[in-house]
Amino acid sequence: MKTIFITLTLLVQLSFHVLAQDHKNLLTSRYTPQQVDAMLIKDQSWVSLPAYSDRNFWNNLPPAIRTELIQRGEEALKFNWDVVKATDFMAFTRTGNRDVMQNPNGARKKALQNLALAELAEGKGRFTDQLINGIWAISEQSSWALSAHLPVTKNADLLPDITRPVIDLGSADAGALLSWVHYYFRPLLDKVNPLVSARIRHEVREKILEPYYTRNDFWWMGFSDRPMNNWNPWVNYNVMQCILLLEDDAARRSKYIYKAITSIDKFTNSYHADGACDEGPSYWSHAGGKYFECLELLQHATGGKLNVFSHPLIKNMGNYISNVYINAPYYVNFADASAKGGVNEGMVYRYGKAIGDDVMMGFGSWYAHQDSMDTHPPSGTIEAVIADLMNLKEIMAYTPREPLINSHWYPQTEVAIAREYPGSQRGFYFAAKGGHNAESHNHNDVGTFILYYDGKPCLVDAGVGTYTRQTFSPDRYKIWTMQSSYHNLPEINGTAQHAGRNYKATAAAFSATPKAVTFSADIASAYPEAAKVKSWKRGYRMNRGGSFVITDNYTLEALQTPPVLHLLTACKATVTRPGQIKLEGDGFTLTLHYDAKKLEAGVEHIDNNDPRLERSWPGGLNRIALKGLGNEVKGELKVEVKKG
Repeated sequence: MKTIFITLTLLVQLSFHVLAQDHKNLLTSRYTPQQVDAMLIKDQSWVSLPAYSDRNFWNNLPPAIRTELIQRGEEALKFNWDVVKATDFMAFTRTGNRDVMQNPNGARKKALQNLALAELAEGKGRFTDQLINGIWAISEQSSWALSAHLPVTKNADLLPDITRPVIDLGSADAGALLSWVHYYFRPLLDKVNPLVSARIRHEVREKILEPYYTRNDFWWMGFSDRPMNNWNPWVNYNVMQCILLLEDDAARRSKYIYKAITSIDKFTNSYHADGACDEGPSYWSHAGGKYFECLELLQHATGGKLNVFSHPLIKNMGNYISNVYINAPYYVNFADASAKGGVNEGMVYRYGKAIGDDVMMGFGSWYAHQDSMDTHPPSGTIEAVIADLMNLKEIMAYTPREPLINSHWYPQTEVAIAREYPGSQRGFYFAAKGGHNAESHNHNDVGTFILYYDGKPCLVDAGVGTYTRQTFSPDRYKIWTMQSSYHNLPEINGTAQHAGRNYKATAAAFSATPKAVTFSADIASAYPEAAKVKSWKRGYRMNRGGSFVITDNYTLEALQTPPVLHLLTACKATVTRPGQIKLEGDGFTLTLHYDAKKLEAGVEHIDNNDPRLERSWPGGLNRIALKGLGNEVKGELKVEVKKG
């Protein structure tokens, strides 16, 4: 049996190695510029969403949804289009606060979208004047880019340079929204004054199209050596919508859609073949999910001729979101991902349908039923909302399926997940990671794990607090949530892990049988020389029907300070006696056992002092410190968590 298991493991690793080569330049290796030019539909008949004039669709929306869409528009009739002030932009330089600019900016776009959806739902022209006010106000805004994404001028407060527009997440989103407003309402706007729709075309061209056409130096385009993250498909998706909806020159349309195709290839080129999102499930909707929407958009724009949904990478990228689901609202969270999350049920369903995956389609339907999708408007961008409304009956009619998977191993990303009882939320659920400390949205967390019981959090990853200037600055790792000492990891000779690609796990291994699931990795390389560690093999074993065991086998070059094993918990943690810690969670009680001759326990409370952390961990977290008592340079430490 051992030989068979090793052979199967090698076959899996080999298949991922082959796939890793196969998905390089996934689109441009299959489609030439000439082929894409021939495939692209030359007018806007590619749009599959219901038209404004399709009153049969809009008038027959579920009454509760139609009523709420109109009510939201009526509320937006009172919106006064406050400006985004210069000092709002400057706040990021002066205080590190992003929200001072982002909140009024986001409120403007939300109001415009609510007006557009209300007019679509009602169809009487009642919202036209306020729609025009919104178009005009956003058009007059000097920059659509978010303050945190603008280039910083040395020795000057932050302000956008209107002669050099920046295409970022915020500006591309604004451009796409205005492009859809133009598509849906140009005849209505032109009845008032053709200058309104002309203004949209002018501003989108100036702020989005021309910069995209003429520049290759935006980092997210991937035309440098920088690894890609969710920005690439997210921005490209919105830019492609602008091109397809507003570019009238057929040659330029084809040329720059192909540029976008070339750019999103850079995203998949840096994606692991196993399909795992190293940014975590909180970012999947804007990484793998947004890449899916890029492919979906290209499929529509070519009448179905550009289609790579059968490729294994695309399937693996989609399956990820089902595999990392624990129990609503919890997902496996490493790096900047939050423990509590959710999915756009419509996107998950459409993704699953595109790749022929029953689990994803069932998951989308399950979430739709949980969210009562048929009683209130969906969330998301304007085209996503309309797509969800169009697919609503189909999604709700599909058999709901909660993805309570048995186990999964991502051999390249080095993430392991398993639940004690497949198909059930009962018992233990754990996830662990190897990897390295230069991942996107990285935390210094090589070798960490999370542990849930009956679908509720026990030993956890804090995630990330509210983004500020410090979050993505050289001082990132001064934030406590980023440090290995605030993850479920050892502190070796008083030293924590360091950031960087060379700080990594080695010899990561995973095994799953009906009796137990194990993960192990040597995490010594994740620590700097000051840790004086030769090897530190961290292992996890989930005994089905039994317990969860953490083992540390280590060899040090020298012992300067006894090791400390840190554990972060959402439970009330009480040292009941030497060797035992009582963990009281949401509806369960566990006992953490340790050798009192080798380790001494202490517990401290950590207040969140941050609204984003508070949403995941109301009241804060507790950090357990198991301090070594020996003076050996070689040894083994063991911690076991049991029911009761």
